[in-house]
Amino acid sequence: MLRKILFVLSLAVLANLPYGFAAQKTNSAGKIVAVEKKSKDKVDMYLVNTPVTTQVPYFEITVEFGGTDYVGEYTPRHADEELPGSWKFGETVQGRVDKHHMYLERPGGLELELIVTKRMPVSKEKSQQ
Repeated sequence: MLRKILFVLSLAVLANLPYGFAAQKTNSAGKIVAVEKKSKDKVDMYLVNTPVTTQVPYFEITVEFGGTDYVGEYTPRHADEELPGSWKFGETVQGRVDKHHMYLERPGGLELELIVTKRMPVSKEKSQQ
C-alpha cells in the first residue's frame, strides 16, 4: 500500500516538473504607434426601462512589436489617472505580449497590464517610412 502511494506521488511530481522550469518571457523593445483616451458608457441601473449610464474613461494604446501592431486597452482605477508622460507617438517602450495581455514597463520599473483587443500586421508602406 505504501509503495502505491509513493508511486502515485512520484508520478504527480514528475508530471508537474516542467511547469517549475518554465521561463518567463523577457521584455523587448516596442514602438508606440498611437495613444488615445476614450470613454465607454456603463449602465448603472434602469429606471422604467431606461438605462442610467455614466462615462468610464479608458486608454487605447497601439504598440508595434516585431512587425505586428498590438492594440491594448487599459481602464484606470480612477478618472484622473494618466499614463506616463513619456508614452507618446514614436517613443520606444519595453514590454511583452502573450495571448490576451500586453505588459508595458513604466518608467519606475513597474508593469502596466493591458488587454489585447486587436492584432494587425504592420503594412509594408508603414514599415518603409
